[in-house]
Amino acid sequence: MKEYIITIAVAALAAALADILAPKEWDKYIRVIIGFLILSVLLAPIAEFRHARILPVTDSFEVSDEPLRDSVSEELRRRVEQDIEERIADEYGVNVTASVSIDIDSEHNIRGVKAIRLRCWQNPDGMLDRIKNIYGCEKVELELE
Repeated sequence: MKEYIITIAVAALAAALADILAPKEWDKYIRVIIGFLILSVLLAPIAEFRHARILPVTDSFEVSDEPLRDSVSEELRRRVEQDIEERIADEYGVNVTASVSIDIDSEHNIRGVKAIRLRCWQNPDGMLDRIKNIYGCEKVELELE
């Protein structure tokens, strides 16, 4: 706070000195420049506050991204199931219920679709091969109802 007050005082003194020393025909230009100078001095703390950290960063403060990772894999699983159901309904005219398991490695990276289980009342020709090709999954099981 002390530095802020000193900065304002120095800016005001510089403005007064410039106003005294400048020729009269430069008066309006000097006042505009001084106005910008004083305005920037007054607004400087706002710019500093904008970049300030609200929470202190310490070694003991640890953020876990596990809930986010779980929600992403769950959302991916849900969307793949929905896509399979819509694709089979559009291409083959069959209502199907899909269950998908997502392959996640030891470092918690999503590798792809591990297995697909389909439940429907009929098996159109080429349906299982089409799903295997689209999702790159070798383990596609069909359960007829």
